[in-house]
Amino acid sequence: MAESPLLASPASKLANRLVLFSVLATGIGQSMTFTLLAPLGREVGFGEVQIGLIITCSSLAFTLTSPVWGRTSDRWGRKPVLLLGLSGYTFGCLFFATVLFYGLKGLLSGMTLYLLVISSRVLMATLMSAAPSAASAYIADTTSAAQRVAGMGRLGAARTLGAILGPALCGLFAIIGLLAPLYLAAGITLFSTLLISVVLREPPRTTLHHTINLKLKVFDKRYFPYILVGFLTFFAFSMTTQTIGFYIQDLFVLDGQATAQTIGMGMMTAAAMSFFAQTFVAGRAKMNPIRLMVLGLPVLMAGFGLLLTADSIVTMVIFLGILGLGIGMVSPGFTAGASLAVGPEEQGAVGGMVAACPSAGFVLGPIVGTSLYQVDHALPYLLACLLMVPLTLYVWRFGRSERRKLL
Repeated sequence: MAESPLLASPASKLANRLVLFSVLATGIGQSMTFTLLAPLGREVGFGEVQIGLIITCSSLAFTLTSPVWGRTSDRWGRKPVLLLGLSGYTFGCLFFATVLFYGLKGLLSGMTLYLLVISSRVLMATLMSAAPSAASAYIADTTSAAQRVAGMGRLGAARTLGAILGPALCGLFAIIGLLAPLYLAAGITLFSTLLISVVLREPPRTTLHHTINLKLKVFDKRYFPYILVGFLTFFAFSMTTQTIGFYIQDLFVLDGQATAQTIGMGMMTAAAMSFFAQTFVAGRAKMNPIRLMVLGLPVLMAGFGLLLTADSIVTMVIFLGILGLGIGMVSPGFTAGASLAVGPEEQGAVGGMVAACPSAGFVLGPIVGTSLYQVDHALPYLLACLLMVPLTLYVWRFGRSERRKLL
């Protein structure tokens, strides 16, 4: 298959790599933040519910603003919105770290500290959500239809690699201090911002449509099935990830340190398998979006169910890896499918919706998951597993109807 002329020149390839690096940079920063939030929160006197509310508020902000920034990138262009997201994340991360610095020093405390922490996280999420929306639209602009799945796979792989590197870098730099990784994250994102500002050029397709202001409807039948798959997949996944620490500790009767080490191994394995799926399965197997989802959703279903049968730490880590493999197949499937369902002038708008799917799942999933876990430890995993059954059938039927349209 011939390469798209949009990606033929070395300059275009470099630009795409820089966009992927920007996704990697924010992925590192986000995973560092989630890794550090619990120990930092406890250091300044926050309870578990308060820390969970911080995550919910920032996820909600990301969900609500991603579609807005996606539409904005259709008007302003991909580069300005990407730069705004990266620079906004840099500022928000520094603000967040500074507030916690004053909290650790005892200069801020109580409700004042808590409200400032929430405000800084919401600000960070609101501005940073511009970056993945614009990056997704940029990749759509610079790949042909035949290359779209592979392009979205590389985008997801960059994000996943950030999820792998973030906790690892946290472990290295937390020796200096708990806030050191956050300042490192801001520095990496600032470096990416400077590279993008100097090297990146606006894709021609965006320039042609910069005056169009489209507000796409969530229930548009062209792409709604992909949005639904994205939301429900991450809703189920977030129920698992937000309760897995409790489940591992209760199942194997571990102390806090051993639990953290086990979770770290499991999440690293899940991220590595997701990276493999997004890089090799989606990137090189030449599967279409429907095929990726039809294969990936049963893998997720198996992973959710197998977690309930884990009888050792080793099997638990392996089963979390299976979850990562499933997520790595489904994510580029619904992302590329939504992108292919619309025209070039709508890529930013639909890219914003797609970027909001994971965070929307993380708004409701943790609340539902922890509530079910208090009733019975198995319920979050059973619900996630059962949810994959109708979702797989739904995608299969949708795929059949799409094939009929082509006949």
